[in-house]
Amino acid sequence: MARFEGWRVPVTYGTAIAAAAASSAVLITVLFLSLSKIEYSLPRFGFFAIREFHIAIRDVTHLKDMTSLAKAAPGSADSLEQLSAANDLVYIRFKRIDGTGTASEIPAYASIVPRIVDAVTRLDAMIAAGPPLDGKILKEMGLELEHLVARMNDEYYKYGDETNVDLYSAEKSLKRFNYQIAFALAVLSLLAIGTAVLLIGRRETIRKLEFLAWRDATTELKNRAWMSANRDVMLDRARLAGKQLRLFLIDLDHFKSVNDTFGHHIGDLLLKAVAEILQSVERPDEVVAIRLGGDEFAVMAIGDRHAAADALGDRLREQLNRFAELAGHHVRMGASIGMACFPEHGSDISTLLRNADSALYVAKAEGRSGFVTFSQSSISSICSSAKKLGSSVRLTATSSFWFGNRSSSWQPAA
Repeated sequence: MARFEGWRVPVTYGTAIAAAAASSAVLITVLFLSLSKIEYSLPRFGFFAIREFHIAIRDVTHLKDMTSLAKAAPGSADSLEQLSAANDLVYIRFKRIDGTGTASEIPAYASIVPRIVDAVTRLDAMIAAGPPLDGKILKEMGLELEHLVARMNDEYYKYGDETNVDLYSAEKSLKRFNYQIAFALAVLSLLAIGTAVLLIGRRETIRKLEFLAWRDATTELKNRAWMSANRDVMLDRARLAGKQLRLFLIDLDHFKSVNDTFGHHIGDLLLKAVAEILQSVERPDEVVAIRLGGDEFAVMAIGDRHAAADALGDRLREQLNRFAELAGHHVRMGASIGMACFPEHGSDISTLLRNADSALYVAKAEGRSGFVTFSQSSISSICSSAKKLGSSVRLTATSSFWFGNRSSSWQPAA
């Protein structure tokens, strides 16, 4: 058994949960690695960079055209103004692109950018000198810009092809990733379901064990073990609340005759019928019904001291002394009840048990099927009657309590 924070977990459950956690960790790691691979295979600049490169090629081409126009009219102010505007646009474009590191990431563009910037600088010097412009220099500048445009186009298409390859690879990886996601979700779902089944099974097992430990299997009432563990708790609760604790001991009359006459099956049905009556008076934390064993029952009730102490006893006597239909048999139930109260008849459970047992003895001695509350006078009356008959009063084992001290010869408890 493996222990965790004071409660025990079977090794099988611990192993299953650990295996589920390990499998989940492996799957999550695989998914993260696959996602990283997809991200790595994506284009480094994407479609925005391609658009920027296309605009750069367009601007340099426009500058080449303006250079040819200025060569045709070297003294025209309009051609000079258009050449200056186109030159400024290219300068701004390449400074901005190169400043963000976009163009410099492509080796061919990294070598092209300085040449374009140099050409723009020389054109600035020529424009600053004013008209007429040098036609020979403009011709050479036009040829140089045409060559640069061709180089930029080559690199542009080359980069586009590489981007398409990367996108195709990313698409394939993404499809595999989708399958991995579906597989991982299926496995994780199975692990979650399996873990839930194990935990639910464990909880159900614990519930059954608790039921077997604290409940009577035949009647499903609380059993003697529960009373032994909780009787003092009930007494302390009554003491702290300033209330009475009433202890009723119930013994079925002629239960052996029912078993002998109708069989043990009917006897069990009779016990269940009695249990249903006792369960009907139960209230959480206030009234509990217990089967002590055989045909012996107990009821512990916490109530107001000013309430009628015998109301519950009279109700139980009325309901337990009647006929019942059990599997087609008309069987008479009968029960004798003895009661003792805290604090009037004892300050501890052992004393209450002895006095309730004494009251039960009186109920049986008076003709059975009765309800008797413990009192010194009623017990003394029974003792006097017994002495007149020349017999000694002895309390035989009407109740076999293993949780209380009792003597074979009865003495009234203080």
